[in-house]
Amino acid sequence: MEIPESLEHSIGVREYIDDTEDYVNIQLDNQRNELIELQLTLTIASFAIATETLIAGVFGMNIPRPLYEMNGVFNPFVGCVTAGCVLLFLLVLGYARWKKLLGS
Repeated sequence: MEIPESLEHSIGVREYIDDTEDYVNIQLDNQRNELIELQLTLTIASFAIATETLIAGVFGMNIPRPLYEMNGVFNPFVGCVTAGCVLLFLLVLGYARWKKLLGS
């Protein structure tokens, strides 16, 4: 008579363990998705920074250019390039959100 009660109790415990395991897997999937979103955001930022670095590298070469002879061009040029790269970051980030690759 105690065996059927023990069997029912063990089945109930087994179901509880399975439900808990499913809950933990859902939580882990959620954390994994948040990490993927963070990684995508950092990759987009790295792309924007790499673009600015490429432009700086081109102008850092020892190739004579008429732009080097002009006075007062450096600060506005750097400001425009930086603003362009920030705009690039925001555009790609907006595109990722529009395609629902990023949440919120």
